[in-house]
Amino acid sequence: MSFQLPSNVTAQRKSISTTSYEYILRHAELGQLGQIMLSVCARGNCKITSLVNGMPGELLTERRRAVFEPLARTLAAEIMLTTNSRHAVITG
Repeated sequence: MSFQLPSNVTAQRKSISTTSYEYILRHAELGQLGQIMLSVCARGNCKITSLVNGMPGELLTERRRAVFEPLARTLAAEIMLTTNSRHAVITG
């Protein structure tokens, strides 16, 4: 992947099952930003789910969201390109 994270953000890829995995994104100051889950890309279709870490309405959650959401959108687009997906269901 050609996707580059900011220097203060790290990503860990974990297998969920034989057909799906997740990326967990962490920020040096804000902690765990959220996770992006990818379910099997079969017949050109993928399901990508992104979740921001924290409680809705809390200031820390909103700060995490401001960093996480643009990264999640970019990573989802990169995943679609590298898997040659024609269609993705993106939730989150």
